[in-house]
Amino acid sequence: MQFIREKKMKQTIPQPKIEEEYEVTYEATIAALKRSLHLISTLNQNMATGLLNFPAPCFFMPPLVMCLYITGHLNTIFTAEHRKEILRYIYCQQNKDGGWGLYVGAHSSMFCTALNYIYMRLLGVEPDGGLDNACERARKWILDRGGVTYIPSWGKTWLAILGVYEWSGCNPMPPVTPRK
Repeated sequence: MQFIREKKMKQTIPQPKIEEEYEVTYEATIAALKRSLHLISTLNQNMATGLLNFPAPCFFMPPLVMCLYITGHLNTIFTAEHRKEILRYIYCQQNKDGGWGLYVGAHSSMFCTALNYIYMRLLGVEPDGGLDNACERARKWILDRGGVTYIPSWGKTWLAILGVYEWSGCNPMPPVTPRK
């Protein structure tokens, strides 16, 4: 929040109001995605390498790319040059064992490795492609550890949203209730 105040960020895209009996429209979905992208770009605009230079969790961008892919806006939002830079970032964060950790420098985890593998594929990397065979190495890491069925609950949910995992395989998650 401090960085947003320092940058004097002004969110010009109206916030969609989604209430209990409100139908989520295409326009509301696109507005929410655009607001998210505006926030991410504001947070990253002062960093040395620009796009996505956030050396923390390696699981922020894969769900965004999945949403853009599902809605058919991936290539509209991310130009070929954006995709090239995103992939460069992913390759630089891959561990020597072929996986990705929860944050940069962490031991590889099924959650981040599976999401980043799918992330690369959605961005156009061939199954055995990528810098130093990044996709092949990630797939090997996943398969050597029993496959994607060993991904935690949120990973299963994202894979089901994408349509590559059965909803019946997802663990039930109770709704979050506000603290009183």
